[in-house]
Amino acid sequence: MPLGKLCSMVTKPYFGALTLKTEHLKIEKNFSVLILLEENKNCTQQYISDVLQIDKVSVVKIIDGFTKKGLVKRTQNPKDRREYFVELTPKAHKVLPKIHKTINELNDIAFKGFTQKERDDFSKAIVKVYHNIEHFPSSHVIVYKTKKKISKSI
Repeated sequence: MPLGKLCSMVTKPYFGALTLKTEHLKIEKNFSVLILLEENKNCTQQYISDVLQIDKVSVVKIIDGFTKKGLVKRTQNPKDRREYFVELTPKAHKVLPKIHKTINELNDIAFKGFTQKERDDFSKAIVKVYHNIEHFPSSHVIVYKTKKKISKSI
């Protein structure tokens, strides 16, 4: 079976469960942006786009949504007036522990029966696979999105 299919088989239920379990926070599937902002200071929208491999238009929409919800704020770069830094607000700092808790719970479920060494080895292997193929062209791939209702049985 292709590696991409195996990864997809894990990704769909994992992110589906994570999205459902964080639904009350009203952040949809964009928790990765908040985590990136938590871990890095002076992030620009371009940086977010590059690191998370999200197109610029989507990043703008995500940041606009988070701004309206009071989770992030934009601050103009004093050295380049065309550029804005994106920062977490105190409200976002209150939400992030809930996101981390949910991620840790799901990771514990996903890694049930694994030793800590196996978990570490798996993570290292996935990162290594990524670095082996990150240079492959991917911009020509079209992903079709559908609105599918997620069962609340999690």
